[in-house]
Amino acid sequence: MEPLIILSNLGRVRALTFRAAGDDPRQHAHLSEIPGSRVELRPQSVTKVVTDQAGRSPQSGPVGVASGMSFGEAHGLETELERQALARIAMEIGDRVKAEGNPRWHLVAPVTILSALQKALPASARKSLAGTTAGDLTKLPVAKLETQLLHNGAMR
Repeated sequence: MEPLIILSNLGRVRALTFRAAGDDPRQHAHLSEIPGSRVELRPQSVTKVVTDQAGRSPQSGPVGVASGMSFGEAHGLETELERQALARIAMEIGDRVKAEGNPRWHLVAPVTILSALQKALPASARKSLAGTTAGDLTKLPVAKLETQLLHNGAMR
């Protein structure tokens, strides 16, 4: 098990440390959240970016009949906003891994962004990445994370 586990989605990053069980049979492996590691980076929404009426165009209709205006297409705006959010999250993860001394670490992120997030990571963070798990677990309390990741074998 890697000593650092990072949970992420497009708006949140959480860093946890793994503590192995000791020689005492009453001790169990557990996770603990690194103080100050919970970061929320809200992705921008299209309505926040497009605030004026630029891009409006006439609606088509019968010839000679006046009609209203329609909204223009976003032309990849949502994709670009997601790419920017992914880059911000990747940079935050890279900074967190570097702050912890570049240990071997494990990434947990939604399947929809997991491969793109891995590619967007800084080279040093990508080099020390030991494994990944698909899932959006950023809102779960630590006790449920232990059950999900440690006891159910999701990260073995």
